[in-house]
Amino acid sequence: MALMLKGGEFIATEALSASTLTRLMTLAQRRPLLVNGMELHHLDLAKLVEEAQKTGQPVWPNRQIPLLVKS
Repeated sequence: MALMLKGGEFIATEALSASTLTRLMTLAQRRPLLVNGMELHHLDLAKLVEEAQKTGQPVWPNRQIPLLVKS
């Protein structure tokens, strides 16, 4: 299982596919999601989906992808 929900936080145990990230992106339209300790917004997940589609490989939600910065 690549993604688990534990106490309001999603835990990714392996890199996530574009389709899984797209579903998370849909959930994040209302409010940010907590994934592996990081608060991810809709636009953050859109960037991860784009990366997964571009490479054709699953990606880890991590800080290497430029994420939305709250001001």
